[in-house]
Amino acid sequence: MTSKDSSATKLNPYAGRWRCSYWYPSNVVVGNDVSEYEMRAYPDGKDMVLESVPNDEHSYMFVRLTIDDKVATGTWQENTSPNGEFKGAIYSGAGQLIVNPVTRSMEGRWAGAGYDRKLKQMRVYSGRWEIFHED
Repeated sequence: MTSKDSSATKLNPYAGRWRCSYWYPSNVVVGNDVSEYEMRAYPDGKDMVLESVPNDEHSYMFVRLTIDDKVATGTWQENTSPNGEFKGAIYSGAGQLIVNPVTRSMEGRWAGAGYDRKLKQMRVYSGRWEIFHED
């Protein structure tokens, strides 16, 4: 974290770098897979935008949240890796998280539409979602 990031974090606890993790149904094994992104936060009052840091997979995630007391509600969009299992597909949806100001973390659920390969049709998926501040 740069000194600019550090002073911004003191002024706004939502500034700085965050780690975003979400779980989704696996197409390979029974259970869930997890995707993780290192994110930069751009807080503005009750609103917070998170944008993923460029990664080796060339995937990208963008999250927009409104924080009301201890509840964060918003939307997300993910551009998957062009070389990965989902071949650069773009997914989007909504989510709600409980904010813990002491640990500067958020935990909740996401929801979004996707293609069910077994049923060969679209359906709404949901799963666990966590966002943690990285000091």
